[in-house]
Amino acid sequence: MEHQHYKMNPLIDKFPTKIKIDDEILPINSDFRNCLKIILAFEDEDLTIEEKYYIMLMRLYGSIPNNAEEAIRKAILFLDCGEDRTSKDDDKPRIYSFSKDAKYIYSAIEMSCPGIDLENVEYLHWWKFYYKFFDIKEGTTFSNIISLRDKKNRGKLSQEEKTLFIDSREILDLEYDGEPSEEESKFMKLFNGGGED
Repeated sequence: MEHQHYKMNPLIDKFPTKIKIDDEILPINSDFRNCLKIILAFEDEDLTIEEKYYIMLMRLYGSIPNNAEEAIRKAILFLDCGEDRTSKDDDKPRIYSFSKDAKYIYSAIEMSCPGIDLENVEYLHWWKFYYKFFDIKEGTTFSNIISLRDKKNRGKLSQEEKTLFIDSREILDLEYDGEPSEEESKFMKLFNGGGED
């Protein structure tokens, strides 16, 4: 059934469009655009966690369910496509952002999934979008970006890739705020022929 727990097989089961909170079955707005707006709210560092939860509940359910704590838990589970990622992914550095990488993700999905027109599709279930997102082909700008970020996180960048990362920080560095870090300044000083003080 659509509202049951999310142990499902996407090959034979329909994607969930309802969530059961206690004894109540609530319809949800499962369109990918709506869910992306929730994700973007969670990426917004200017919002408090309470504001993020409020946006998530209102966007997904249309109102605040009576059992808000359970509704939040089930909403997060839904946004994670039925997989409990809370513990195993907490310590992993992010390698993509739906806000910063939006145009590259759009282009990559268009290239990888030619049958889907993200601009004009009336409805696309969040899980279907998410599965396609994780099946983006190699060779797209976005796949190259996340590959470089992953290599940087693992300390595996070549000297050429380090230079590329610094030269393209505005695109490649998710933490970039326009100011060079102390590490970057040292690297650039050495790279440009200067010695350490």
